Amino acid sequence: MYGMQGVVVKIGGSLIDTAGGVLKELAESKIPVLIIPGGGVFADSVRAAELDDDASHWQAISSMNRYGRFLSTFGFPVTESLALPKAGVSILLPEKILRRCDPLPHSWDVTSDSIALWAAGELSASLLLIKSREGDASDTELVDAYFPHLQASLDVSVRFANGRAEGSVSRQLSAVEATRL
Repeated sequence: MYGMQGVVVKIGGSLIDTAGGVLKELAESKIPVLIIPGGGVFADSVRAAELDDDASHWQAISSMNRYGRFLSTFGFPVTESLALPKAGVSILLPEKILRRCDPLPHSWDVTSDSIALWAAGELSASLLLIKSREGDASDTELVDAYFPHLQASLDVSVRFANGRAEGSVSRQLSAVEATRL
């Protein structure tokens, strides 16, 4: 059953101003959490540079590492290993793993959303996408273009939380925890 060992959580880069509160809710969970950072303002600068697809892909992933390092300033450890923590919260810096196995297409159709979904699939874990608003996987403005295609090929339970709505993250984590019983 998915969610047994923990949950993969993608924190959108647009939540940089509310990251502390989101991380606090995650830390209060009894479920081991592996955070996949979004790219946020760091990836926006890559997009604005209009590089070719390969260069954009790797620079955007490097942006995820930068956002992950920012999130770690709230007192959470970083890892470069694709593994759920035994307990607590850890933040994945995905660049080394993705360079080694390179599982996804190189285009702006693939963002940290699909990377988080891929990671959850690899770990047989549930996925919680924390966004700036409510929505679901059918909302083409909420997830990247590749996400629905990848989701169709994986058996991953996906939930969404609004990182700007107090308690939304905790409610979704409680629902994931209930599936562990």
